[in-house]
Amino acid sequence: MSWYPKRPDDLESAKTRNYFLQDSILKILYVRGTTRGAEVSEILHLPYSLLDTELRHLREIGSIVPISGNGIGGYDGLDFTLTKTGREYASELYSRSSYIGAAPVDIADYRESVRQQKLPTRWIKRAHMENAFRDLVISPSLLDNLGPALNSGGPVFVYGKPGNGKTAIAERLTRIFHQGIFVPYSIQIDGQIIQFFDEKVHVRVPEHLIPADHPAKTEAKRLDSRWVFVYRPFIIVGGELSLEMLDLIFQNGQHCYEAPFQLKANCGVLLVDDFGRQIVKPRDFLNRWIYPLEKGVDFLTLITGKKVEVPFDQMLIFSPNLSPENLADEAFWRRIRYKIPIPDPSESEFQQIFEQVCRKEKLEFHKDAFESMLNRHFRQKRSIRAVHARDILGQVKDQIAYRGLPPSITPELLDEACSLYFGDSAGAANLWSA
Repeated sequence: MSWYPKRPDDLESAKTRNYFLQDSILKILYVRGTTRGAEVSEILHLPYSLLDTELRHLREIGSIVPISGNGIGGYDGLDFTLTKTGREYASELYSRSSYIGAAPVDIADYRESVRQQKLPTRWIKRAHMENAFRDLVISPSLLDNLGPALNSGGPVFVYGKPGNGKTAIAERLTRIFHQGIFVPYSIQIDGQIIQFFDEKVHVRVPEHLIPADHPAKTEAKRLDSRWVFVYRPFIIVGGELSLEMLDLIFQNGQHCYEAPFQLKANCGVLLVDDFGRQIVKPRDFLNRWIYPLEKGVDFLTLITGKKVEVPFDQMLIFSPNLSPENLADEAFWRRIRYKIPIPDPSESEFQQIFEQVCRKEKLEFHKDAFESMLNRHFRQKRSIRAVHARDILGQVKDQIAYRGLPPSITPELLDEACSLYFGDSAGAANLWSA
């Protein structure tokens, strides 16, 4: 059976302290006002059985009071509100930390989840690659280079000229690594809360798409609801990336931290796009990752200056426009065994891409117009890039809409589009007036 986080039966198995629960209850009532006991359980993502004692204690010491509801069999059916004393204390708690949400899981449990759910290795076959890249024109040799690299589970360096589909190629990996995993809403290390779940990068697996034999379905009633079932993360960071973004981000108001990209990407894929265009020197970034790549652990810094150890277990893909020797030294490249160049498309591949884009944009393709474009704007003049098809045909569609022409490519339309796109001195205006 696949690994899954088991519902905690008590505070010890939840690795949560009673004072944390009491403080959380008070802050919830402070922000929400009157709240039912069962709703407090839902907010904290903990079984109500773990909260009943804490609610009773807060009532006994005069911090909360039930005002309505049916308390038969427990406090979960009662509506609670703060007393004057409770409100004063809750206000103080909230000023120190405004975090209200799922109770965090312990870092030890998170480490175990990464160990159990890490990316599988050496299972990818040629058929998997062909299926994943079915909508992309890609040479068989490039496909055969990428397949073994993915099977390694290690970091990959994919480089080549801009516009040849490095990002598109990396994005197709989501079709291969499309399994579901459990990630926590938040993690606690040394009493500090790190917010982990991020809806921008962690996509929930819809209920109807969960396999019938998966624990997320078969063990639904026994799951720890502090965890979310999501697709393996695929995170893209680009020119905005800085060294500071690779460390814990302290949220002053909430008095907790946000997990950095590489932590959120565990058990998935982290793509560093446009590598080399960041403000920080590429060598500084690469040096930052040497130890994590070697040992599988990363060290993050709390606001106190203390270093905490976290798992570093994802497929790391660097996608620059520069070749490897221009970015780092031999010591780093020893740790990245796969360095895969993405070449310019051949003319036949470019035609396939062009025809593919024409079909997508509902444009009629004509070989003579395509050949005319190659002769006037590419052959003996410039290298072909895969992105040229999309960009040039986009301008063709603009011209067709403006002139009210039939949806078909012509030598004149392609010539005008290329002249404007490349800034060629030989414009197409004369062709239209001819």
